[in-house]
Amino acid sequence: MTKTPEPAPNFLVVDDSKVSRTMVTGLLRLRMPQSRFEEAADGAAAVEQFQRHPVQVVVMDFNMPGINGIEAAERILAIAPDTAIVLLTANAQSAVQNKADAAGVHFMRKPIKPELADQIVAIATAQAARRAAPTLAQTAQEPA
Repeated sequence: MTKTPEPAPNFLVVDDSKVSRTMVTGLLRLRMPQSRFEEAADGAAAVEQFQRHPVQVVVMDFNMPGINGIEAAERILAIAPDTAIVLLTANAQSAVQNKADAAGVHFMRKPIKPELADQIVAIATAQAARRAAPTLAQTAQEPA
């Protein structure tokens, strides 16, 4: 059986700061040039964008106009529970971290740095590998 290459994960970067979106996208694009990158400026726009163009990984700020990053993450996870979501925020209060943990969201502190971009890529790569891994049912049906 020949293993087909895993498709590159696609990203949605959500932040009300265009500068932050540009920095995050730029650092991730350097590491994953084969990936597609979408952007949204707030939580509600992120949910709409995700519904139109689902992605495998969402990198999201917490403090945004309208719904915050955790609320947007919960709405996205209700649509697609296997989406990897990273909350990248300067709001490092323990209450925000606890909400992220409770929602099943990875928590990282701004500012974005190469080391954080590497961690996000590791999350994206693990997500892609989980999605590409054959299930037990698929494995049982394949001829030996």
